[in-house]
Amino acid sequence: MCVSASGDNMEGQKTYWSNPLVQEHRVTVIDCRPTGEGFEVGIREDVVRPEGGGQAGDRGTIRTGNKEVPFVDTVMREDGVTLITHDPVAGHTQATLIIDMEWRRAMMRNHSSEHLFVGALRRRKPQLQPGYIWIDGRHGTVELLGLPVTVEDILSAESEVQHIVAMDFPVTSEVVSSSTLDSSVRVREGVTSKHEKLRIVKIGDFDSSACSGTHVLTTGDIGLFKVIDYKLTDSSVRLEFLAGERASEFVSRVFNAALTRKYEYPFEFDQLGAVLDKSKTAWSERNELLDAIEQMVIDRPFSSHVGKTLFLREYLPAFDTNRMKHLIKRMPLKGPSVVLLFSPGEKSSFMVVTNDIPASAESVVSDTVRDMGGKGGGSKDVYTGGFIDLYDPRRLYELLAKGIESHLASL
Repeated sequence: MCVSASGDNMEGQKTYWSNPLVQEHRVTVIDCRPTGEGFEVGIREDVVRPEGGGQAGDRGTIRTGNKEVPFVDTVMREDGVTLITHDPVAGHTQATLIIDMEWRRAMMRNHSSEHLFVGALRRRKPQLQPGYIWIDGRHGTVELLGLPVTVEDILSAESEVQHIVAMDFPVTSEVVSSSTLDSSVRVREGVTSKHEKLRIVKIGDFDSSACSGTHVLTTGDIGLFKVIDYKLTDSSVRLEFLAGERASEFVSRVFNAALTRKYEYPFEFDQLGAVLDKSKTAWSERNELLDAIEQMVIDRPFSSHVGKTLFLREYLPAFDTNRMKHLIKRMPLKGPSVVLLFSPGEKSSFMVVTNDIPASAESVVSDTVRDMGGKGGGSKDVYTGGFIDLYDPRRLYELLAKGIESHLASL
């Protein structure tokens, strides 16, 4: 499709506003400037949406003759619209610009969802003010400031968005004078003083916002909206969300994770919340038990002397590397000593720490590790490593201990 040099229509709307699903455009390449990581290709026509306003830029391909060069982002420079590429494009020539429509449509769905969701939350709490926002073809992130928000507020707003999606309301836009805006239009602070004209996006009677981004034509195109994470403070909320196919894939994956375990650990789906609460209790009790084991190791370690060297070792199921590091820091190592901590599992991990001996931690244990098919590394005093798919981790632990004792006896 050919467009005017400006990319605007009779109403002052950009092509990517009024006709966002047009994929191909004839453009004029002005120049191609090398940068440290690639090239910036300037084009005359304003037909691709540049990064800005909290939304990523368009992606796609630019074709000149038989050569096609992908562009990975679109930005606005002082001299106009610029495509970011990894390869050069011939300047001063006509070209065909092909939009990555999968990326653009994903951004359209995410962006329209953000309008609906923020609008729904602000209807509940009008004092909320917009903070950070980022929309791209993968997900959306939005922050609202000024008031506390509850999980119930979030889920209720999400439900309202899904209702509006199902009703398939039209999404329209128009360019108006900034001086004619009324209080029903959502506008970021300071925007009206910077621009004489603003583009207003309306989603049925549910939201009206000043916005320069791309949007769906009807709410039904969003498909599915899902909040996937949130962080609450006393005066703000930060949320991550998905829309469209990515939301459907995410919900399906989470549901299937529960479905495939439904008969291994019998529960009904309406009991899933209680199951997770029990899991949280079990996890807390597990950590308390590990704390108790850690204290027992410190108070009464399994130890022996090899010559003048004290050798402390422990077999510690359920201890991960971080917890073993924490335990080592609490152990009062004085004089010549070596510590071996071993945690069995699908991937068994171990840690060897030396203190005041004439050998490095690596030399004490690396030969045994290598002979048993493991891997590891470290500094002079600390050596960490692991083994995969062990048939008998307890036996390997004993072999590691014997290897260390043999090395210490030769010092």
